[in-house]
Amino acid sequence: MITATIEQLPIPRTLDVEGGDGFRRSAAVSNAVEHAVWGHDDFCTAPDERIAMMQPSPDREYVLGVARDGSSIVANARLGFPLRDNLQAAFLQIEVLPAYRRRGLGAALLAFAEQQVRLRGRTTIMSWSDVAVGDDRDQGAMIVPPTGAGSFPAGDASAILALRSGFELVQVDRLSVLHLDRLEGVQQLEQDAGRVGAPDYELVAWGGRCPDGLLADYSLLRRKMSTDPPLGGFAQEEEQWDADRIRREEGRSAEGGTSSLVCAARHRPSGHLVGHTILERFASRPTIVYQEDTLVLDEHRGHRLGLWLKAANFRRVLAEWPGAERVYTWNAEENTFMLDVNVALGFRPAGRTAGWQKVLPPHRFGDASGVT
Repeated sequence: MITATIEQLPIPRTLDVEGGDGFRRSAAVSNAVEHAVWGHDDFCTAPDERIAMMQPSPDREYVLGVARDGSSIVANARLGFPLRDNLQAAFLQIEVLPAYRRRGLGAALLAFAEQQVRLRGRTTIMSWSDVAVGDDRDQGAMIVPPTGAGSFPAGDASAILALRSGFELVQVDRLSVLHLDRLEGVQQLEQDAGRVGAPDYELVAWGGRCPDGLLADYSLLRRKMSTDPPLGGFAQEEEQWDADRIRREEGRSAEGGTSSLVCAARHRPSGHLVGHTILERFASRPTIVYQEDTLVLDEHRGHRLGLWLKAANFRRVLAEWPGAERVYTWNAEENTFMLDVNVALGFRPAGRTAGWQKVLPPHRFGDASGVT
């Protein structure tokens, strides 16, 4: 264990004002941790992108805690607090530089985080950690969530901290990657799936900003996306999405240098959107694409709409983002339908993401948060 200072770091409006340098150093820690996990920078986030994403809004508040060794920031605790829904929840990411692990910093930052959670009257902390496929730790003991789907190495530093601190492994996601130069037959897949859906459905596509006339339907799809996919043991409640929130998220994305391609399925008889898929790309890493939401409403499943949507949107990537090289996506291991769709498109496993959850015990008067 080492002596370190745990403090809350202000989140300034921009990097150019007071506090910007500290935020930049904290972002560098996040990126160093990502590189250590994956061996590449595909999941690193530029400081100006990160600061745009962490600005407060009517939908979410953010808190940033850091650990300092002298004047150097060596670890982070990033907290997100939903403000319109899931008012029992807090989302936590703890990041410790590899050279400073297993010295008590993770536990100290967790104590800081739990204090922030209690101050806001929250009771449930959700967190995530990653390992790459092929990591030697995969050969050791593995832990399995209650779903029975997927596993995570028990010897990983994140697992050790989580289990010692009262977290439960409630879900495991598969991280998959698609190399676009190996994307073969996407047009045929799109045509084959389209033949099944075309009599009753059509595709509608846009980039960046949802057309005004589709906002109500798109809001419903985003709301359903928060709870329709398998949640494992997460105590996730439905998120509240409306036209204003859609526009806020679009503005935040644009400010952070994110562009998007959205493809939606419209039910011809009713005229309503019944499914969608989203791809995103950051300006700072144009070769990397992230597959975000893919959802088809329950009553419209069974028409190959999911495959049709994804294949059509990937064909758009080839045309509109010609510099893109790789696409990453995350799916719960129990979501076998979507995993099968991804495998058909050419995705291959690249990592595991553990979903951790802790329900805080009732607070006892006199409890203190230690810092080491």
